[in-house]
Amino acid sequence: MLCVVCRQDFATYENCQFKYGDDLSPHGGNWTPLTPVDVLDNCSTFINVTFTSSLVNENRTAMVFRGPTRVNLKQSLWLNFSIDTTKREFGAMEFLIFSDWRDLDAMTAAERANYLAQEEAKQPLYTLPAGFRSWVKIYKIMRRDGAAKTNLSDFYLITDFSKYNDPRPLENRTSDPLLVLFEWKSPTYEYIEDILSTTIWNTLGSLAGVFVTLIKAGEYFYAWIKRMRRERHKKLLKLREIEEERRRMMAEYEQKREEKRRQRLAESQERLNNVVKERVMSQ
Repeated sequence: MLCVVCRQDFATYENCQFKYGDDLSPHGGNWTPLTPVDVLDNCSTFINVTFTSSLVNENRTAMVFRGPTRVNLKQSLWLNFSIDTTKREFGAMEFLIFSDWRDLDAMTAAERANYLAQEEAKQPLYTLPAGFRSWVKIYKIMRRDGAAKTNLSDFYLITDFSKYNDPRPLENRTSDPLLVLFEWKSPTYEYIEDILSTTIWNTLGSLAGVFVTLIKAGEYFYAWIKRMRRERHKKLLKLREIEEERRRMMAEYEQKREEKRRQRLAESQERLNNVVKERVMSQ
């Protein structure tokens, strides 16, 4: 059964109602139940709890309301609070949701305080602003663990807001109303089942996967080493070819240089011989 916990840090409780069908008026209205033989509740049950918050390590006061259960009749919970705007710049109220109303109703005051402190620590907190009319649609997801055979429930909320047109005169607006309507989005639960199996075959399969991964990693590393050696060998061959080409070009250059030197020497010798012959003939 759904529980709505409203923390009254700065809010004042006004009233609460159960609504049915499409009746969403704050002061009640005409509604036609789908099953007239049923006795329908008009007021929600609530419990005042004072607990020590583990978040800020101080005492806090909260009201725990029994949420709507008659989903087939479109039952919804209407809450009306007011927040004094002369003491704070912003007006808001925090609330949380869990699903153990019967257990909470059977507890003592000390057990309720301890239980509510634990729920505040592990459940998400939501904030409702003052001066607005809020619609909170709730849907529940049941998560089942196939191995442990346990069910875990998670609540998800869809929140809509509309501005509240305050009919009071300006001089009397010392507080902002906080109006909120809680209703179920769908009459069905959404189930998610986690199938978990821990057998010896799963362990052996995991170890085999680890060994295969290591073997593949070794093969990849060996292939990388071979590729690096092959690339290094190609680079050395290329450098050797470049060195041989440089030596060949230097040898050709030295050979041409030697041929030119010999040619110049032969020409000089020939000119010298010609000069000697001319002098001999002149004498």
